[in-house]
Amino acid sequence: MKLIWGKKAFTLMIIPGANRRTVRIKLPQSSLYLVPGLMLLVLGGFCFTIYWQNVQSIQTKNSLQQAYSGQEQKLTSQIADQNKELVELQANLIEMSHQTEAFQAKLEEIKQLRNVAELMTSSESAHKEKSQHVGGTTSPVTPENAAALATGTKQGLTLLVHDMNDIVTSLKESEKQIVEAQHLKSITPTIWPIASRTITSGFGIRSDPFTQKPSMHTGLDIDGELNDPVYATAEGTVLLSTWDTDHGNHIVIDHTRGIKTEYLHLNKMLVSRGAKVVKGQLIGLVGSTGRSTGTHLHYEVRVNDVPVNPRPYLLSDRKDEP
Repeated sequence: MKLIWGKKAFTLMIIPGANRRTVRIKLPQSSLYLVPGLMLLVLGGFCFTIYWQNVQSIQTKNSLQQAYSGQEQKLTSQIADQNKELVELQANLIEMSHQTEAFQAKLEEIKQLRNVAELMTSSESAHKEKSQHVGGTTSPVTPENAAALATGTKQGLTLLVHDMNDIVTSLKESEKQIVEAQHLKSITPTIWPIASRTITSGFGIRSDPFTQKPSMHTGLDIDGELNDPVYATAEGTVLLSTWDTDHGNHIVIDHTRGIKTEYLHLNKMLVSRGAKVVKGQLIGLVGSTGRSTGTHLHYEVRVNDVPVNPRPYLLSDRKDEP
């Protein structure tokens, strides 16, 4: 390639080879200024493009930063709310755990009612709670602690509900047993008929105090002072309240289930035939009427109209009976 300068133009010669035709291109002289201008224009366009891309990049970066800042604030707020909820949940779990422990303690008290049906006597008990002092180190509650506490509390409550269902069923059955036990207790002669504990003649064969011959003594003779109170030893209905030459003033009470009690040689009878009496009720006064050698009470217990030894039935004082 070769340039040939002229006054108003220049020629651009391209010589491809020895055997090939030479190419001539004439260009005006002004093109010398045009080419640098085009180059400057291209360079300027390139610089503008770079600048514009930088501007766009900065704007995009700012937009992303603003979006990120907003998202970060939102996430920070959400995390704070979640932490607050977690603290409240942990507090609720601890409270629930305490309630579960208290419920378990109450449940153990309720379970004791199962034994009531086996008792023939009722009792009342009271207890005072002692202040419990506590101590130890402190450490933050972790999510694992909360999860373990929640699991344990849930399992504990599930077991408690199961136990409560069993106990409710058992108590419904025991309630009938308790009522029946209380009824049996009330109609069973288990208290001493008078305050004295001195037995002057026991149950069984003895020498008759009047004839001195062997005879069957069908009850207990209990020493007493004139007009000492005589009490019904069980709940029942008065079958007899009368007098005869052998028994003197005497009372017979039917306690159902084939059990009867008799109170002989009374100085005075305070209940009438057909009257309903309760256990421990005053029914007469000690005397020496009928076939008697002195002031005392002849007390009998009959089961299906057969006299039995009253001694095993004398279990407690009237005032000790609940």
